[in-house]
Amino acid sequence: MERVGTLIIGGGIVGAAVAHYLTQEGETDILLVEQNQLASGSTGGSFGGVRQQFSTPLEIELSRRGLEFWKTAATVFDTAVPFFQTGYLLVTGQPAIMAKLADAAKLQASMRLTDVRILDPEQLDEAAPWMNPDGLLGGCWTPGDGRVTPPDGVRALITAARAKGVQVREQWPVRSLTARDGRWLVTGPQEVEAERVIACTGYWSSELMRPFGLDLTIRPYQLLGAITEPVRPGETVPLTIDLDTGFCVEREGQALVLAILYEENPPGWSHERMLEEFAELARHRAPEFSDLRVVRYTTGNVDLGGDGQPYVGEVEPGLWMAAGFGGHGTMHGPVVGRLLAKMIVGRPDPTLDISELDPRRAPGAAEEWMVAAKKS
Repeated sequence: MERVGTLIIGGGIVGAAVAHYLTQEGETDILLVEQNQLASGSTGGSFGGVRQQFSTPLEIELSRRGLEFWKTAATVFDTAVPFFQTGYLLVTGQPAIMAKLADAAKLQASMRLTDVRILDPEQLDEAAPWMNPDGLLGGCWTPGDGRVTPPDGVRALITAARAKGVQVREQWPVRSLTARDGRWLVTGPQEVEAERVIACTGYWSSELMRPFGLDLTIRPYQLLGAITEPVRPGETVPLTIDLDTGFCVEREGQALVLAILYEENPPGWSHERMLEEFAELARHRAPEFSDLRVVRYTTGNVDLGGDGQPYVGEVEPGLWMAAGFGGHGTMHGPVVGRLLAKMIVGRPDPTLDISELDPRRAPGAAEEWMVAAKKS
């Protein structure tokens, strides 16, 4: 039987980060397995937005560090990991949500995020001149934020990990995970015995962790998008979400990605229905976007559920996990991977305590409301 020191399950941005940062901590004899292809799960389905706008100190700090990771990755890893500084804009016409955006912006500013701007309706054209502000009370704009292509980060992290001896196997689904004599038996196409296992398994985590007494609510959420013809070429279009309706646009090259973000997709949701509803919303919110020619559909699955923050930490002796990022793994995954690697080797980061992300925390113990979707 093959034996390894560490086996990482999951080849998305989180698993790739854990693999790389474990080598930075001096660990060797690491095997990463992925059931399909690298970055083919939640990471591949992500829209790639990277933003500072969260409402809890921990999530804000993860975002600050995540933004730094993506802005410096090309230099750190000496490879192509482009960061597109398009900005991020959340808008609302609901007084309660506007007040919460303002409170969150104050907290963000107190934590050294200085480029956070609360905009009145008449100021929204600074960020989005194509937007009709009728019915809006304003929004929060972070022009220094942007978007990335998440598989670029996976490639950079995996390349660096492989250079330090990490083995990577694709098309290697895990069928069972059991404790045996102080080690872990992982059964897939072959059997592997590991001293420790780290599950970075996205929306598969609920099923994988259930035998260990964890009743997680992480589940796949289908994210439908449509890529248009070129729109306002050469202009910056921030990743924009109307929190009242779920209306969402973001830049993709010279084109746009159109979407509607719900906390739960309606029954019978499809690209055709999404575009019909998007056109109806756009006729009011962004009239020039209401009749764009669509050239391609996109479909992704992201991991939703839980209380808005991921589950990170030790589940059983020698069994660790990091999953349930609520669609924010692109932003927070590299940072959490680094923090988790430090925890695993017994040298936790003294500047940031992530104990509140414990997988066995009480339901509702950690709450992050600023999940960018329609607010009822």
